[in-house]
Amino acid sequence: MARPSLIFIPKSIETSAMRSCRILSALLAICCLVACAPPSGVNHGQKAVPPLDMHRLSTELSHARGNPQTEGAWPRKIRYSFDVHDLKTDTFRQETKSFEIQKKPLRIIPHAVGVAEILWAICPRERLIAFNDLTADPDSSFIADKARQQGPIFRSKQTELVIGYRPDLVFTVFYSGADFKEKLSQAQIPSFELGHFGSIESVQRQILLIGEVIGEEGNARALVNLINERIRDLKARIPRRDHPVRVLYYDEGGYVPGKSSNFNSICDMIGAVNVGTEQGIASWSRIDYETLLKWNPDVIIVPDRSKLKELLVSNRLLSHARAIRSGSVYDVPGVYLRVSSQYMLLSADLIAGIIYRQPR
Repeated sequence: MARPSLIFIPKSIETSAMRSCRILSALLAICCLVACAPPSGVNHGQKAVPPLDMHRLSTELSHARGNPQTEGAWPRKIRYSFDVHDLKTDTFRQETKSFEIQKKPLRIIPHAVGVAEILWAICPRERLIAFNDLTADPDSSFIADKARQQGPIFRSKQTELVIGYRPDLVFTVFYSGADFKEKLSQAQIPSFELGHFGSIESVQRQILLIGEVIGEEGNARALVNLINERIRDLKARIPRRDHPVRVLYYDEGGYVPGKSSNFNSICDMIGAVNVGTEQGIASWSRIDYETLLKWNPDVIIVPDRSKLKELLVSNRLLSHARAIRSGSVYDVPGVYLRVSSQYMLLSADLIAGIIYRQPR
């Protein structure tokens, strides 16, 4: 039989059939949307957006300028508090120290990343004459590209090279090597040692202290004021919740930070609970998978490039953990987790975007 070339359908039948097709298509579309939608309260489909503009915040934290300091004279004697961490007992003690400097230092070398980042914001850049290799490492420093561009760069134990730069002042920290500091003393190079600082409040105290040492008190106060202002801005943009998010930072070797850590300050700034502090850890402590499961955090943060996320997610014991079941294990670049300067605010902004996953 030949195939008919054309079939005529009455107009009334055609209209009814088309209407039925449209209704059926709409129902199918609704079913697909319901099936694909995430469960209530889950934001896996939302892109993590920091509450504050990261580029603008970084720019502000990198260059603070206040009223010039007109009072005070040289030489000056500075008395200050020095925090010491006892690794054996995981406790802190405070000592009072004094430092006398003969003239305003114009050739300054920082021996630690956090100090270099503070100086970059409050000190005229031409007074910074060298940086250590960690300050030039983007995995450790927020000013790595600037440090490499300005240079020169030295390794932390290259004391002879540092002495050869003829600095007026070298900033050391509590973990700077004793041999490094001894050689500076023998060469009659003035050095100023800073104690432990982990919280944002201790960072602010160090900013003011460094500003006093180098004669840039106005810039130091301007940076501290900016930090306080941006913390208020950040907190105002955090979504209200009935219960705060419980966040665990799980580092390599199973170490987690507690109350005195920079991560605890980051959590405070974004209204989250640092699970390490909640469980009574002072600075850092090592835990096993059973303890992690018992603590059962809402979110787990791990350093990127560590493969910790894959290890945690694939572990059968941890398959019942809340963060694993909800897909709330996140890689964060290490520079944001190791920060010990004003850039801690950048870390708080980034992690707020991750754990709340709210559009700006």
